Amino acid sequence: MSKTKKAALWAAIAAVIIAAIVLVVFCPRTGSHVIDVWAPSESYSSADVAKVQKTEGEDFVILLFTDIQLWSFVWDNDETFEIMDELVERVDPDLIVLPGDNVSGLGTDILTLQLVDKMESYGVPWAPVFGNHDAEGNATLEWQADKFEAAEHCLFERGPSNLYGVGNYFVNIFEGDEPVYSLCLMDNGRYTDYGGSDEEIWIDYAQIAWYRRNVGGLAAEYGREIPSMSFSHFAFPEMAQAVEKHAVEGEDGRLYMPEEFGGGSCAYIPCCAPVNSGFFDAAKEMGLTHAFFGHDHENDAYAVVDGVTLSYGLKTGPSPQFWNDAKSYGGTVISIADDGVEVRNEVV
Repeated sequence: MSKTKKAALWAAIAAVIIAAIVLVVFCPRTGSHVIDVWAPSESYSSADVAKVQKTEGEDFVILLFTDIQLWSFVWDNDETFEIMDELVERVDPDLIVLPGDNVSGLGTDILTLQLVDKMESYGVPWAPVFGNHDAEGNATLEWQADKFEAAEHCLFERGPSNLYGVGNYFVNIFEGDEPVYSLCLMDNGRYTDYGGSDEEIWIDYAQIAWYRRNVGGLAAEYGREIPSMSFSHFAFPEMAQAVEKHAVEGEDGRLYMPEEFGGGSCAYIPCCAPVNSGFFDAAKEMGLTHAFFGHDHENDAYAVVDGVTLSYGLKTGPSPQFWNDAKSYGGTVISIADDGVEVRNEVV
């Protein structure tokens, strides 16, 4: 073969490879657009809600994988997966919750498939929500939702289409035939325009009404208040207020929460919506005991506000190292016992 023909062959091969990369990385994966409108007048039945079982006399253990944020650097993802593997083996959870930013950057379709494969390998029920980075690549949230809903152990539901976002759903913990806790998973994971600046979006009023209907409906069905927890990506304004009011700056510049108001520390004031839609007050009135969130990789504080614990999940894994300054990696463990709830961070 002449040099000219060889050059032409290699040029053709290079063109095919480039075209394949463009197809994989940049062509959008749009997924299913499902219309499922919710109205407050709808009747409630716990039979329509995902259910997991607590063994009598044993703790029900939830493990948080917060801001996994798989991206284009394979070595970061490999380290993150190793951390996740160690945590699952160490903690032996009954449920794994992912509070958003599961993937980021380019090729989020491939990254989503890798994440699903990894989570399914544990054989444990898992419940993800979306964050601000999940939708930035070539796979829409609807496409990712299709993959989550098709996974055997994933409890994800995209939820009513007339609520904000994709992935508003509940998971109820039962012990035998009786509910123990109701877990609310909400999408509040993108930014919105506040008259010239983009900042974190609030939990909207329809989501608040939907929360009331689910928690109130479960209480009405069983004739008693059922405590609840919420999981979302952005912190509530009440968390930022608590840090501003009570945290003490240490010699390292971090903001430490005193024991009487919480614990842990923040590298900066929590990033949250600059307006307060009232979700915390509404949920508190109906039995909210804990709320968990991510987004701010460098923060690991918790605050107790009006008897409700507001807590960051510990950042899981180093990705993406270019703008990740978390002081430690691991997971957050929530143990629900008959006599209360214990929360701790497991550093790997």
